[in-house]
Amino acid sequence: MYGGRFPLLEEQILFYESQGYLQLHNVLSPEEVSTLRAAIDVAAEDRKRLKENWGPRVDEGYAKVFLQMVNVWERYPAIEEYTLSPRIADIARQLTRAPFVRLWHDHALIKYPNDSKATAWHQDKVYWPMQESGALSCWMALDDVTIQKGCMWFLPGSHTLGPLDPVDLGGGDEESLLRTLPTSMRGVRPVVMEMKAGSCTFHHGLTFHYAGPNVTSGPRRAMVTIFMPAGTHYKKLEHIVGDRGNLTEGEEFHGPLFPAVGRQQ
Repeated sequence: MYGGRFPLLEEQILFYESQGYLQLHNVLSPEEVSTLRAAIDVAAEDRKRLKENWGPRVDEGYAKVFLQMVNVWERYPAIEEYTLSPRIADIARQLTRAPFVRLWHDHALIKYPNDSKATAWHQDKVYWPMQESGALSCWMALDDVTIQKGCMWFLPGSHTLGPLDPVDLGGGDEESLLRTLPTSMRGVRPVVMEMKAGSCTFHHGLTFHYAGPNVTSGPRRAMVTIFMPAGTHYKKLEHIVGDRGNLTEGEEFHGPLFPAVGRQQ
């Protein structure tokens, strides 16, 4: 599964470089979506049964934003097959114009229905222990996502601002962006990313993004994989996955915890 390339047009890469995001449709087949969704459901049930925390803090406010399970590829072969798949990694390689990319981590995100909160407007890179700013995320929809279900929104071009202050991801609302952005960006209109299961977005680590609450009757499941361009170096910074790899400040990411994927064929 997940074999075969998903080639990009140069104009798509240029769009990503200028806008900080790219939406791609039908990247996974219905069968692949079904397999991955079932594996994530098993992981969520195992986490509940084992009473383990596979992600960040577990306070009530944050839990209403989403259930986050980090590095599930290390526990479930069916998820590992997707996370290390050449198809997804090759898209990341093309967008970063790198010879290959490395996996930083994956995480399954489930926004449960009804009692749900928004994910605050934020940049990802400010939470990542990396010296360079070229890392990016693939946000793969495993359910059809709409505004009502808590789909993603991006602020075009916001990655050019550089890193701004981290925010409380559990304290977000639609106006939180205005409290964070410099005045030069406040006239830019966010774009909504409604899409079908099997479609995805890629976004730069500095692109501001947001997801509203899930007010439907079903869960909103997504699989996120974060990739670093070849040659990314470690920056000492506290992160939810911990100090993986025992790297020293300024050392290039390497080793089996950060596998090289998406090498150009």
